[in-house]
This record gives sequence, C-alpha cells and structure tokens, in this order.
Amino acid sequence: MSPKIKRTNELVSVAPRSKYSRKVFFEYSPEETSFQLGYLGPDKSTIEGTLRLRYTDDKPIFAKKITLSFVGKEFVRFAGILEKGQDILREDDESEVYDEQASTTKITTHKAKREFFASKMIIWRSQSKGHYEGVKHLDLPFKFKLPDNIPPSTIMDEGSGRIYYTLKAVISRRSIDPNSRNTKKIIKYLVPVVRYTITPEPKSIHWIKKEGGPTKQYVLDHDVSVARSIFGPGEFVVIPIKLTFNEPQVYLKKIFVGLKEYHELRTDKYETLTKRYVVKEIVEADTIPISQGPDNECFVEVKLNMPNERKLLYDIDTTYITVSHKLKIKICLGKAPDLNLSNFVRIEKLVSEEEVFPPTPPTISQEVVVAHEPIVVKPKRDSYRRLSPFFPLFNKIQNGKKRISLQFQPIQIHVTDSENPNVIYNSRSLFIPQLQFKSYQQSNINSINSLTQAY
Repeated sequence: MSPKIKRTNELVSVAPRSKYSRKVFFEYSPEETSFQLGYLGPDKSTIEGTLRLRYTDDKPIFAKKITLSFVGKEFVRFAGILEKGQDILREDDESEVYDEQASTTKITTHKAKREFFASKMIIWRSQSKGHYEGVKHLDLPFKFKLPDNIPPSTIMDEGSGRIYYTLKAVISRRSIDPNSRNTKKIIKYLVPVVRYTITPEPKSIHWIKKEGGPTKQYVLDHDVSVARSIFGPGEFVVIPIKLTFNEPQVYLKKIFVGLKEYHELRTDKYETLTKRYVVKEIVEADTIPISQGPDNECFVEVKLNMPNERKLLYDIDTTYITVSHKLKIKICLGKAPDLNLSNFVRIEKLVSEEEVFPPTPPTISQEVVVAHEPIVVKPKRDSYRRLSPFFPLFNKIQNGKKRISLQFQPIQIHVTDSENPNVIYNSRSLFIPQLQFKSYQQSNINSINSLTQAY
C-alpha cells in the first residue's frame, strides 16, 4: 500500500512513478499523519518517518549502504517578451540553429532554479565494509531538523513558480544486469512543508479623513478601519465603513471590497508580475440606509470571507518568488471622483500560542502518607506476669490467727494483710517512702517474717 498523500496549495506529495517502488517506501511515524512534526516558525520542527525495505527471502537486494537526504528547492519558469538590448537565453542545443538576423523582439522562456536547503545522512551500512550484504527486511527511522527561516511549500500559476521539498533515498546496490552500470536504486517523495505564525495582537488599519473647519474641503468624509493586518484562510473580516457627504449633489453608487494577490516571478535578469482577486464583495447603494438631514451620513459593515488555502497562497518572499496581498476598498460615487483605499496585508497559517506551547498541567501536591503498622496490644502471657520473689504462687497463706489472701489482677497482684487491711503488698508498695517507713516498720515486721517462713 502506498504512503498517504497530502495536498498543500494543489501540490500533490507523490513520488515520480518511474522512481517509486513497492519494495522500498517511506511511511509516517506511528500515529502521525504527515512527515512534518512540530510548528515551523514559532517553534522547532522536524521531518520524521521510517524507510522500509520489503524484499522476499528468495530475492533479497544486495546493498553496501543507504543514503537519505532532504532537499528544498525553488524553481521559476515563465515566458516573456525581450525588449531592445536584452539578451536571448538559448538552450545548449539551439546555439547552432539560432538565426542572428531574426528580430530582437522575441518571446522566450526564462528559467531559474536553486537549492536553498539540504541535509544528508548515511542511514545504513553493510556489516562488511565495502562488500554487499543481502537485505530482506529493514525498518530505518530517520529525522531531519528544519531551519527556522525556510519558506513553505507552494505552487503557483500552473507550476510556473514552485517551492518544494524532496525526501530521497539512494541504495548503493549490486547491479542486476552484469552489463549495466546502474548501481543505484533511488526513491523520491515530495514532502509538503507548512510554516506557521502565532496569532498576533490586533494591529488595526485605519483610513480617516474629515473636513478641516467651517469650509468644507472634501466632498466626502470617510472613516474606514480593519481590526487586523494578518489573516488566515477561511476567516471572516469585518470592515466598518462610515461616510459623510458634504455636497448634496454627490451620491453613493456602490462599495467594493476585495483581496488582491500578487505573484512576482524573477530570474537573475528578468521578472514578471501577475495579479488576481482571490475574494471580493460588492454592496449596492440601495441596500445601505442613508440618514436624511444636515449630516447626510451612512454606515455599513462589509463582511469579507477569506477563501480556504486551496484558493490562495501564503505570503512568501524568496530569491525568485514573491507572493503578497493587498486589501482594496473602492467607494464608487456619482458626480464626484471615486474614493480608492488600499493597504498591504499578510496571509499566513495562523495557530494559537496554546497549540504551539501547551500549558503545563498544574502539579498536584501529594502529601506523603507514612503507613504504620497497626499497634496491637497483645495480652501478656502468664510467664510474663512475674511476681516478686517474696510471694509464693498460691492464693492463700494460713499461719495461726493470720490469713493472707493473694488476689491476682490483669495488671498487678495485690497482697492483703488481714490485720492491716489498709496495707497492700506488691512489687511497688514494698518500696515505702522513708517518712512512712518507721510507722509501718513495727506493724509489718511480723507479717513479713510469717511470709518468709511459709515460702
């Protein structure tokens, strides 16, 4: 399947059929619809894709290297009439048949061609240097950086002026026919290059003329304006027009608004200029209300619909080609000279700044949450419930008249003295402050002795 085709100003990007091969072809990068990536002009742009080789196992191509190039050229060719004193350009094969006695006023063809950009790379070599290698399947991605100042692709006046870019692959191969010297296989592809401009801030064009005092110097005062001077294909341009008639006998016939395109082709010695209206709008006077009275004013907004990019060219200025545009307004009057207004404007491929430089998505602050393992309070095992060495491991102690009860609780063990019920014996209460020690010393000494004997 052949690669996709795109059109730019009627320029069809297909390779010459004599050079095309179904076994060697170019393809776009994955998920792309053109070889050009990025916005040439306001930002960096590249030509990217993949060169694919698809040969069968029984018939591979034997090659040494594959060279890839991307070249930009401009070409002009036009017919002209030579004036007296100009030289006639002759082709090499016409020098012997040219009649020196012929008239010096002749129609001839002027040509000029130049290469303004070229980038070249060796994209593949055989593993054995200087030797051919059989190639069956190859996928070779490539990338060319585009300079910021190159013009866009264009074709004008049925091919009289062209700016075009060629993607070319040259395979140094073994000749199929031993008697042939053709050791190169060439694949060419015309690649459209588009240039962009970020939509500028509005810069209006204003035509205004009013009477200078009590004496009416002009038969017509006018106030005409345009909000911008740079437009893109398919835009609507609104032109407000206000007219004031200073002479009662002067009247309005119609208002004409149009966009005129100028094509200038030139060589080192000759040049030619063609021009045409790409869009125009006519408003008849009977559709415009005119106020009655001393003011005698009328106001109208003329809407001009810019054609699409197939029907106009972008502004270009190179060595051999210039394309420019002029907005022309003509107010046709009765019993007075017509009023002509004009100004150069630019037609460019407009793009918003957000498209070229997408805003960085806001960073969402993420709080670092440290996950701790849940703290589980496990009940202590019986072996952890350590008693003081003074206490035996049984519930009650019977010694004569004195009975000591041992009460076990989950946290601490209480020892109750029957004679001194207010005194609690455990591992903490054994440590009695010094001030209380003397008061309890005599009453507790017998209890401690009895406990020791029982243990």
